[in-house]
Formats: sequence, C-alpha cells, structure tokens
Amino acid sequence: MRDQQPSPSGSTAAPLDETFRSETNVEVRSKFVTGNGVALRGAPSPKSRIVDRLDRGRKVDLLQSKAEWSRIKDILTQKEGWVATRFLQDDNPKREEISKPSEPKSKPPPTLSPTIVIQRIIAESLANYPGTCACPYSTDRRGRRCGNRSAYSKPGGYAPVCFSQDVTKSMIEAYR
Repeated sequence: MRDQQPSPSGSTAAPLDETFRSETNVEVRSKFVTGNGVALRGAPSPKSRIVDRLDRGRKVDLLQSKAEWSRIKDILTQKEGWVATRFLQDDNPKREEISKPSEPKSKPPPTLSPTIVIQRIIAESLANYPGTCACPYSTDRRGRRCGNRSAYSKPGGYAPVCFSQDVTKSMIEAYR
C-alpha cells in the first residue's frame, strides 16, 4: 500500500482535484439522482465526454461540489465523474416517482390469429419445397401454371400444404 500525504484536515484521504480546491469541498456523503439518463461526465463541462448514464433513484457518493457541478462516485459501478448539481438530492425519490404509472404491471403474451398462423404454415411449406411446382396454382420456370404437374397433385413424395383447408387444428397448435 502506498503512503498517502495527510490532507489539511488531518485525514489520510487522497487529495481532491487541485483546480477546485478553492471551492466548496464536501465530505463524502450519499446523494440520489433525480433525473433519468443523467450524464456522468469526465469533467465539469456540458461538452466533456460522457462516462455513463444514471437513472432516477441511483445512490451516489458526493465527493466534491462546485456551484453547478458535483463530483460523484456511483456506488453501483464505482465510476467517478461529474454531474450537474441540479440532478442530485439528499433523499431517495419516492417509489411512485420512479415507476411509470401508465405502464401496466404485466402484458399478456401476443397471440396470432388462426388466419395468420395458417398463412405462415403454408408459406413455410412452400419455402421448404425444392422445386417450382409445389402447388397447382404455382407457376413453372416458363411462367405456366403447374396444375396436375404439381407435387400437391401427385401421390407419394413431397406433400406440400397449399390450401387453408389442408391445415389442421393440431398443426396450428404445434406452430404456436
């Protein structure tokens, strides 16, 4: 462990940034972030690089304060940086303020209508057929309708699903 120089107050804490020593130095104390997506910056300037983003209710340690800017350490990530002082407060925001009241507690899973499921089953069946004449309404390479030459019309071999009446309830349930 390295030896540290005692600070003017007699403690062995590391010296704070010399640029702001003449301003108000604050003992390390906990604060809470009041805004969502508050920028944690590398220097006390709105144009300095953003190190991280902090959300409402995040607990931070206040290391130093200077007028509009405060140097903090995020307790969760241990990152240090500068935030605008207006986004810090002494007490934790109420839970009601943190949660979004208009958002429902849990959303039901989306369900697909049987018509859409049937269309998808037919499309997948046609996509899996290697040739061009899967169904009677398909066209061959020359642009002619396949009709009785289609795999659907011939017994044995491939049996693509071409029409909605060919899709069974068990196929729909298996798809979901």
